[in-house]
Amino acid sequence: MTLPKLTPRLMGYLLALLLALGLMYYLRPRAGTSRDSEVAIVQRDWPEIQREGVLRILSAYTDGAVEIKDGLRTGAIYELARQLTARSGLRVEVVLENDWPRALEALRHGEVDLIARPLAHTSEVDTLSFRPWRAHSAAPLYLVQRRDSAQLIRQQLALGGKTLVLPEGSPYTLFVQHLSEEIGEPIHLSYDSLYPSEQLAMRVAAGSIDYTLATGREAERYGKILPELDCSLPLSYTIREAWLLRRDAPQLADSLSRWLP
Repeated sequence: MTLPKLTPRLMGYLLALLLALGLMYYLRPRAGTSRDSEVAIVQRDWPEIQREGVLRILSAYTDGAVEIKDGLRTGAIYELARQLTARSGLRVEVVLENDWPRALEALRHGEVDLIARPLAHTSEVDTLSFRPWRAHSAAPLYLVQRRDSAQLIRQQLALGGKTLVLPEGSPYTLFVQHLSEEIGEPIHLSYDSLYPSEQLAMRVAAGSIDYTLATGREAERYGKILPELDCSLPLSYTIREAWLLRRDAPQLADSLSRWLP
């Protein structure tokens, strides 16, 4: 049998085949390592946190959690970090993130260990990945509007057909959808990718937008710093709020319950 002549074209085909086989061999173990690494990141409970000596908690810039005083960040979330440091012996780092989907992804992948910002139980949360923790009753959500607005709303029913502006990724989207169903008329939602809750309240005060939402703590704060606003109309009854942990971190949940009774 006569072997085919090794023409330049045939040699090129053979070289390309050898390169492809070599690349497949090279990538095969790397893919396995990547999968193992991803599993290791997600499986982060108290033993892993204790070994590293670092606990990471995530909050937003809103709801009075962060304040700037003398050039330093202070506020409720930093006071919580100090308490956890004193009681756990860990270094507690604060991560600030306003975008809710990004916050959930950070928790899912082990970049943070606790989301310490209010989560309404009506929100859509993957209960296979996350568990609500430290659930408690909280004040209602309030409508934020201008006092001198010609469209001042005094009843929930009057919200039908109006547009609420929320931060992009707000955990209160599902709540507004349920409220819309209850009043029998659509409440339109618009999302702002630049501003968190407090800045949206400032935009309402300035007349740039008509309406947004506030938690009970936010409504109380806005009443002190933004007298142009009316935050008196509750849009819900008392709601159940919670923080979030990963579902596969039961030992961390037990430890937090001891540190924060």
